Formats: sequence, structure tokens, C-alpha cells
Amino acid sequence: MDKFSGPEDIFDELVENADNNWLLGLVAFAVIEEQRFEWMKHQTKHNGGKPSPEDIKKWYEQQPRGVLLRARDTAEARLKDYSDEIIELIMEEQRKEIEESIIVSEIREAKKFWPQFGVNLAGGFVSALLFGIFLTVVAFFVINDTSPTQIGANLRKNINIEENKNDQERSNKQTGGNSSIQGIEKSNSK
Repeated sequence: MDKFSGPEDIFDELVENADNNWLLGLVAFAVIEEQRFEWMKHQTKHNGGKPSPEDIKKWYEQQPRGVLLRARDTAEARLKDYSDEIIELIMEEQRKEIEESIIVSEIREAKKFWPQFGVNLAGGFVSALLFGIFLTVVAFFVINDTSPTQIGANLRKNINIEENKNDQERSNKQTGGNSSIQGIEKSNSK
């Protein structure tokens, strides 16, 4: 199509029959329509009235094919700028969310410190107490210089002493018991 008779022809060329992205075509169409509105404002300001529909049709017919290429380039630049702004905005929001999550996690970790500190302190105290008891037992055996054979010999000696005491008590009871029986017999014979 060599000449455009109105906005429908430009819309068909940029959006309907375009091989490119339809969004790019819509933005390019908006760029051309923006140019038409600027032309209409200029005509109204300098010619004393709004252009007639016939003047608008002539404006479309005077547009060369290059205006479509320029409109596509302008649309592409505007879409790229817009996407860059959106990406930057999203990145900034993501940075803020990451910073806030790091701060919150650090605060949570700080709150966990004191209970964990108490548990660690109690564990350290108990382990020190157990180690002290172990050292006391070891010191007792070292100071008394007792070997396992010495302990066994002392136990045997204690057992023998106890057996001897038990034997003496039994013999004392038997002799003491016999003397009481003999005393009863003597008193009966009188």
C-alpha cells in the first residue's frame, strides 16, 4: 500500500499484518496517532480552527512509509525504556525484601542466643563437675597408693578379721552359755 487513507490503514499495517510483536505495533500506532494530534493542535492554533475530515485524510495520504519505521523505532525505544524502569523497580523491591529478611533473621538469631547461652553454660558446669569428681577419685587412689592386688589383700585381711571376731563371739557365747547352765545345775543340786 503506497498511500494511507486513514488510521485503519496504518493500524492494519502496524498491528494486523505485522510480523513483529503486536504490542510493538500498538505502541507504534499510538506514536503515529500522537503525531496526528500534535498536527491537529498546530493547525487549530495557527489556522483559526480544527482541521476538517478531508484535511485529516490528506495528512494520512501525505505520510511516507518511513513514518512507520520511525514509529516502530520510537515504540521499541519507549518499550525498552519502560521495561528497564520496571526491571529496576522490581530489582529495588527485591533488594529491600532481601535486606529486610536478613535483618529479621539476624534479630531472630539474637533472640536465640541467650537461651542457647544458658544451655551451654549449664552443660559446661556439669561437665566441669563430673571432671572434678573423676579427678578426686583418681587422686584418692593415687594418694593411698593402692593397687588392685593391694585392695584384694586388704579385703581378705578385713574378711579374715571379721571371721575371727565372729568365731570368738560364738565361742564366748558357747562358754558363757555353758557356765550359765552349770550355774543352774549347781543351784538345783543344793
